[in-house]
Amino acid sequence: MLALYDIEESVQLEETRWTPISGLTVESRAVNVRFRVIKRGTPRQVTSRATGRVHLVIDCVVGDESGIITLTLWNDDIDDIQLDKTYDLLNGQISMFDECMSLSKGRWGKIRVASLEVTQIDRTTDMSRPFMGRPKRRRHTRSPTGRTFQGTPGRESKGYCSRKGF
Repeated sequence: MLALYDIEESVQLEETRWTPISGLTVESRAVNVRFRVIKRGTPRQVTSRATGRVHLVIDCVVGDESGIITLTLWNDDIDDIQLDKTYDLLNGQISMFDECMSLSKGRWGKIRVASLEVTQIDRTTDMSRPFMGRPKRRRHTRSPTGRTFQGTPGRESKGYCSRKGF
């Protein structure tokens, strides 16, 4: 029975759709990312407001052929991740803090040693920079005819000054 489970798991990994790091957005959910650990930060202690428990947290910089991003690891996951090794993150999540996007395992995610190595890393595209994953806003332009949404002539057509014209 155990061998059958291993076969099903390996078939499932081959069918997994991998998301490049540059393709991650704020709206991304349940992402599968293959990455290489570039830099590990120093562990810090965080106290939970809800339970009062003390947790260890570490921020790592990870990357692939398309870009780099910050990966946040909690408690037991810190010991599992080593520098300059390639890992698979299955069912990971994107979080935002101070307008910066970061990647984490989340509650239902899994981190495994990858079967394929990531050799090249693009360090120019940093997805953890502020506003990087946010979609660009479209600017509103004024109508050249000066008409309202209902189609009636606006203030400028009637001879009055515009809203910001004085």
